[in-house]
Amino acid sequence: MSSDDHTKSLGILMYIDDHPTMLEDFSWIYKSWIYSGNWRSSDLVAVCNPKAIDKLPGDDPGIVKIPFEPVAVDGSIWQGYPFINSIACLSGPHTDHLQERYKWLLRTDADVFLTQHLCGLRPNMPVHGNGQYLYTTQEAWDKMLDFCQRHGFEHHRVFGCGHSLLALSGHVLFFVREQTRVAELVLRDFGSDPGQWPGWFRGVTTMYAAEIVANHHYAAFLEHGKTQILDVPSYSVGAIDQMTFHIHGIHTDDYFSKHHYRAGKYAHMDLQALDRTKINQYCHWIVTTPLEEIKRLAGYPY
Repeated sequence: MSSDDHTKSLGILMYIDDHPTMLEDFSWIYKSWIYSGNWRSSDLVAVCNPKAIDKLPGDDPGIVKIPFEPVAVDGSIWQGYPFINSIACLSGPHTDHLQERYKWLLRTDADVFLTQHLCGLRPNMPVHGNGQYLYTTQEAWDKMLDFCQRHGFEHHRVFGCGHSLLALSGHVLFFVREQTRVAELVLRDFGSDPGQWPGWFRGVTTMYAAEIVANHHYAAFLEHGKTQILDVPSYSVGAIDQMTFHIHGIHTDDYFSKHHYRAGKYAHMDLQALDRTKINQYCHWIVTTPLEEIKRLAGYPY
């Protein structure tokens, strides 16, 4: 099955920088894409730093690589905010053709784990993620509403509508373009004051921008859209049920934590005892199982 097969209805769109951590993140989504069976009907579309292209698997027709220089460079408006690369690098003439190639796009980060249930998720309305930047103070809610009022954006009080987005391709490409534009306004609004987490905080600017775009274009993205669906936290202890499509390795101290894994804090655990039907253990199993074993188990031909 080639990556041009007509059954490849979904492009899973992400940005990959030339950084060891992000390259390792990609290896995790890649392994989960294979093991879950998503390789049969989707491609991994990696817009990546040109220096990273040869560091991704080179012989897999299901990986579509699009070179693009990072925008967060010295002297730019994005200087000091590298997270913008995950959004701004996905928008432009280099990705416009994707709406002809795929009916749907899933905009996601690389540090995620796909499940078998994503294989059949081709919605007729936008599906949003679970925003891990959810406000814990009234002050943060107020600052969001104040920003929108001052800049002429509508906000329908749908907070925390997430970062990942699965929708028709044209909708997703429009969304990331607008998200980039709004993110610039948010960064300028912060100025030299970064704010403070978990309140109104410069570090999650791209997530604020996603919420603003979704609310401002309410009829297109939220009126009939589904929120809090994607980005299931990797520390979830429950079973992978039919509503578990996409698991995000978020910042957490709870198991499974990608940071604790990288720090070697799970080295004592018996990998043979992992239950891959459970969300957190599935994540752990994916990251520790060699690629060739994943391919063997999945019957992957490449």
